[in-house]
Amino acid sequence: MDHVPPDRLAVLTISGTQENTLFENLTKQKFFFTVVNNTAGGMFQEPEVCLLVGFQSKRLQALLDVVRKSCQPYRQLVSTRGIVQGEMVGPPMLEAELGGARFYLMNVSRFEQF
Repeated sequence: MDHVPPDRLAVLTISGTQENTLFENLTKQKFFFTVVNNTAGGMFQEPEVCLLVGFQSKRLQALLDVVRKSCQPYRQLVSTRGIVQGEMVGPPMLEAELGGARFYLMNVSRFEQF
């Protein structure tokens, strides 16, 4: 079977807590991806993963379905890690929405693999 080169590139930023589920589901659906960055940052120090997914445009809806299924937002109590004056029993907690995905889509004008 001939490999058809990708004509679209998705750049995804997802929660590091959801990466295993997404990676497994992308692999099952035969999407190829490259992890380009693992970080921990932001207000809640949540781990994030950035990945590139090359694919044929006719598979866009399938890719969106996999990402939506794998990266649902969720609510969780998180430590604010702030400085509080006076006695402190523990760091103040805040309910936050975590998880989910940011999805950027680009056209691919040329693809080469060596």
